[in-house]
Amino acid sequence: MRTNLTLEKIITFLLEVEMFASLDITELSEIVSIMDIQNYAVGEVVFSEGDIGDAWYTIFSGTVVVERTNPFYDVGAVAELDVACSFGEMAILDDAPRSATITIAEPTLLFRFSRTKFERLLDNKSLGAYKLVYGMACTLAQRQRRLNNRISELTQEIDFLDNPI
Repeated sequence: MRTNLTLEKIITFLLEVEMFASLDITELSEIVSIMDIQNYAVGEVVFSEGDIGDAWYTIFSGTVVVERTNPFYDVGAVAELDVACSFGEMAILDDAPRSATITIAEPTLLFRFSRTKFERLLDNKSLGAYKLVYGMACTLAQRQRRLNNRISELTQEIDFLDNPI
């Protein structure tokens, strides 16, 4: 899976990922310098809900399932993420425990960005790192909007069931 993975392919790929799109080649090269490449097999857990967040990830190939504890079920899948999706970035922005469990659905290659190494870039006033924080904030805002819309839809459904026409 990694045999043909060159720096050029990595940078070209990341430039197509929304969170990284505003970075120039020099900034992206700096970010790639702190990146680890990790292979996962089906069923492996990348991290579990409640864990301390130490990194965020971008999917180069494969698929992961996002699961949350649900009071009505043991675990519930809330999303499936695939190529070019990022996850775990909330851990970079705060010290709260992981909000979900990430499980591998098919053989997956992840780019892992360590919180410690990323914070070093921020401490050194890396423009690329600051642009990524902005990208993370935009990604989280989009997710929040989708969640708000979904809650609104569910509320309307419940209201309709309580007050049919």
